[in-house]
Amino acid sequence: MNINNDFEYYPEENQDNFNFKEFISKYLKFWPHILVCMIIGFAVAYLFNKRQAPEYKIQSSLMIKEDHSNKGILDLTGISQNPMGSVGQNLSNETYILKSRALASEVLSNLDFDVEYFNEGTFSDTEIYDDKPLIVEADWEHPQLTNGAVKLTWKDSLTFTLEFIETEYTKYIPGNERHQPIEIPKLKAKNYKFGQWVELPYIKFRAELTSEDQNGSLLIRLRDHQSLVKKYTGEIFEVAPLDATTSILGLSLVNSVPEKGRDYLNTLMDTYLDNELKEKNRLASNTIDFIDSQVSGVADSLSFIESNLENFRSNNRTYDIGVEGSTIFNKLSELEKSLSEEEFKRDYYQNLEKYLVREQYNEILMPSGLGIEDPILNTLLQNLIVLQGEKSRFLGTLTETHPTVREVSRKITDVNSSIREVLNNVNQNANLTINDLEERISKIEEEFSQLPATEQSLLRIQRKFTLNENIHTFLLQRRAESAITMASNTPSNKIIEYATPNYKPLFIKPLINYIIGLSLGFMFPVGIISMRVLLNNKIKDKKELKEKLNIPILTYVGHNRNRSNLVVLKENRSGIAEAFRSLRTNITFIVPKDKQLTIAVTSTIAGEGKTFSSINLASAYSISGKKTILVSCDLHKPKIFQDFNLKNSVGLSTYLSERFEDVSTVIQPTSFSKLDIISAGPIPPNPADLLINDRFEQMIYELKQKYDVIILDSPPVGLASEALTLMKLVDLSLYILRYNYSKQAFINDVNHLKEGKGLKNIYAVFNDINSKDLFYGGYGYGYYHEDKKANLVDRLFRNRGRAAV
Repeated sequence: MNINNDFEYYPEENQDNFNFKEFISKYLKFWPHILVCMIIGFAVAYLFNKRQAPEYKIQSSLMIKEDHSNKGILDLTGISQNPMGSVGQNLSNETYILKSRALASEVLSNLDFDVEYFNEGTFSDTEIYDDKPLIVEADWEHPQLTNGAVKLTWKDSLTFTLEFIETEYTKYIPGNERHQPIEIPKLKAKNYKFGQWVELPYIKFRAELTSEDQNGSLLIRLRDHQSLVKKYTGEIFEVAPLDATTSILGLSLVNSVPEKGRDYLNTLMDTYLDNELKEKNRLASNTIDFIDSQVSGVADSLSFIESNLENFRSNNRTYDIGVEGSTIFNKLSELEKSLSEEEFKRDYYQNLEKYLVREQYNEILMPSGLGIEDPILNTLLQNLIVLQGEKSRFLGTLTETHPTVREVSRKITDVNSSIREVLNNVNQNANLTINDLEERISKIEEEFSQLPATEQSLLRIQRKFTLNENIHTFLLQRRAESAITMASNTPSNKIIEYATPNYKPLFIKPLINYIIGLSLGFMFPVGIISMRVLLNNKIKDKKELKEKLNIPILTYVGHNRNRSNLVVLKENRSGIAEAFRSLRTNITFIVPKDKQLTIAVTSTIAGEGKTFSSINLASAYSISGKKTILVSCDLHKPKIFQDFNLKNSVGLSTYLSERFEDVSTVIQPTSFSKLDIISAGPIPPNPADLLINDRFEQMIYELKQKYDVIILDSPPVGLASEALTLMKLVDLSLYILRYNYSKQAFINDVNHLKEGKGLKNIYAVFNDINSKDLFYGGYGYGYYHEDKKANLVDRLFRNRGRAAV
């Protein structure tokens, strides 16, 4: 086959003006499909919501007070001194703590949430919390089944049966955070006694009946501790400030059981305040323990010295010290008391430095609790303890590499360095004071050596007694102060409002599910339609074709449901036959009715209905009384002879190759009046050369003398070069475009034939249109007798709507 290299294909042109109405109309044609999909989406969302238990939002509030205890005269930690900034940072810190896994783990350890109870329902199971007909105790030292329901059924108050209703569970193994999927084999029917342990390789529990009902059933779900912690620190639990100007945190929990959410929030707040109080009391407790250890040794020494003093006085019958000795004694006692206090401070400084080097911050004692009034050191240590507490709480939910934890660690390191620098200074001062006191004591002891021997011995014992007594009194005083401090400690923060059950279910999630269902129901068909509309490059719209074509469309031909191409001749009352009669009538407005008429029928490619249109147009003219001849000019793929049951041994190719001199020898009459055929004949090796020679033009001239109408079934314009030559020899050219077959680019090809090639009298026929797109969504198609039989169901439904007309 020769390819027409002179014919140019043009890409689909971009439309500068977007017609929104036209674009929407392409989708509106499919509105029933979209509506059905949206209804299905809504129904799926409805069923999904019915399977989900309703959720409730429980709320409480907690006031976070600003802790002024760490607002010292120095700010070496980098913590802002701006009041609002401090409150904001404190709120953020406490929010982390309240959502920490460590706090949640402690709370859940105090609540019996590890076993969930459900009443079996049609769509979803309903959880029971307060009025449970039985209580189940699980042994978490034993492997357990989780993430699945187990059914317990009882028919008396003594025994129950066990049934695993899920197809797959996960197996919890103590000490292993990863759960393993497990398929449970079917158990043989067996009765288990209430109050006794049920032990299987994958579950161990004990059930106690609390209801008076002698029969019933219940579903239980076992929840291991880690999965509960993950749940209650997840999305269902939120902590956020109630207002930008306050330091009150709002706590909210979404749960399917309001009472359960209430108990968790209230226990969480109580545990949070208890931990805060424990942290405050820890410092006082450490101080008391340290003082107790010191008092124990001093008390023993004091008791021993007191006994020696009594023995000395008894043996030497000396009870009073002289005036001179009394003066020396008082001076020495005061100096030794000051010396012991300074040595006590120095020992504290040295121990504190060891704790800082080893970073044992939990063992640090506040100097103020020991009577060491150093404002700089007290402030730095307070800041260090606060920062260390924050770091410990952050590590409950974060890792060491998290930016927040790393920032706190940096501040702790800075404060540690600052404290050690201060300790070096106070240690040096303490050493200087101790040296000075020792020198002063040495000078007084020179005066002491001049006293009588007996009085010197008495004074030595008295000095030791007084020194230990002063130390003992000092330590007891500090211990009492620390005990009072610990007893008077209260949490800085305060519960503003305890949680109460809220029985109004949330509609947000069901609403979201409905929106998602409707959206998917809308988007799914629209997406498919968009793929068809935007990705399909075939011609499917009459209006769009009419707007883009630069030539008139003479008729629209519907889809042929018959096996035969002879629709006009055999199905004369069909819609297709009427379309060709309409085409015949429209041609009379272009070419005078009584003028001899030669028409070429062509298309861009094969398969667009060129031959079908040629046959039926020739048939329409023949039955109107016109002497008509149909010439098969497509020498590449001859087909017309088959429809009329004619032979193709002779035809146009044999005549043009000069095997016959008279054209009448290749004309074959048909069984239909006034319709003759010239078939294509045997396929020649050079069809293009035969059609463009003078003999073909001479044949057309001779046929015009005998026939009123000549129909030329031309080769496709886009495939054969001779098609353009034939179109220049005729009075009228019909260009066939096929619905959902011809490409959009073919429109530009047709326009080019008229504007670029200069062809005149070229008109279009839109062929094989779907019945619903032929006339106003299908109304009117099927008016003709044969079409009614083919579309009986559609006709019946349409008649129901027009019965009253």
